[in-house]
Amino acid sequence: MARRDYYDVLGVKKNAGPDEIKRAFRTLALRYHPDRNQGDADAERSFREVAEAWSVVGDPEKRARYDRLGPLYTDSGRPPSSDQVNDMLRETFGNLFRRRRAEVGEDLTYTLSVSLEDAAKGIERTLVIQRQVRCVRCDGSGDHPENRIPCASCGGSGKSATRRLFRSECVACDGKGYKPTNRCDRCNAEKRVPLEETLRVKVPPGVATGSKLRLRQKGNDTLPVTGMAPGATGDLYVLVNVEEHALFRRRGPDLLCEVPVGFADLALGADLVVPTLEGTTTIRIPPGTPSGKSFRLPGRGLPGDSGKGDLHVKVDIETPTVLSADARAALQAFATATAGASHPKRTEFQDAVRGRR
Repeated sequence: MARRDYYDVLGVKKNAGPDEIKRAFRTLALRYHPDRNQGDADAERSFREVAEAWSVVGDPEKRARYDRLGPLYTDSGRPPSSDQVNDMLRETFGNLFRRRRAEVGEDLTYTLSVSLEDAAKGIERTLVIQRQVRCVRCDGSGDHPENRIPCASCGGSGKSATRRLFRSECVACDGKGYKPTNRCDRCNAEKRVPLEETLRVKVPPGVATGSKLRLRQKGNDTLPVTGMAPGATGDLYVLVNVEEHALFRRRGPDLLCEVPVGFADLALGADLVVPTLEGTTTIRIPPGTPSGKSFRLPGRGLPGDSGKGDLHVKVDIETPTVLSADARAALQAFATATAGASHPKRTEFQDAVRGRR
């Protein structure tokens, strides 16, 4: 289905003769030809519109059918389907009551790594980011403002001079009201330029890996689109990565710490110096403590929704791998002296094994 006024595309009146239509087509086709506008998406779109308009109004039979049917015209000659008619009505009447808006600028992401200590207390960090902002040299138009030539088709208004159902912008200038003559030498017609910006971000206490910190409107500016209201600038999302720690593992707001100890410390009891996020503290291991026992230190973890978490200290026996002769003799004497009653679980296990023979 025709979605635009083909006469307006070519910049001619509806009663224009075949020769006038042909001259208009050749002029526009030469102006917007891809070989002369490499990399220019606007010129490529205009060239396709001009070629489509010429294929219809340049053919006497198709032109007569187009003049008769208007927006209901189809190239095949068959009547439009009900779905096509519904789409046309929805687009036509929807645009009458809806202001067109440009898309929001692209969001950006930045990964920020922090130590566990910084994550626990919160910290403020400096970021250096690269974002795209609207070119102030050309105000996002992509061309030199002082070298613009008013559009002859619309007289500089940017509005279509003929009756149209689907768009009110002038096709010849795409609603700009002027014809650009030179590319902007700052943005090279890209409409935006890169900007390096230094920002400060506050990392809240208790932040975890995967948390997102949002800095509003610190993403890319909207890419300017003619005839559309400017959209909002995108946002910057800072993705937090809490680095692995040499001493602690995290479980929500709680911290886990495994402390290697000797057998004598567990058997006899000892005062054990253990690490915390703030430094160190001392805990008392009672005599006869089994390997794998955990001791809870309330409030020594990370900030959470229900207050600070706890620090869990797990003690594990470290078996010596190198023994002197005196140490070996002492251990052998200890094993002999503590056989039986000193190890009730081992004795029970050995009795069960013997019962299976």
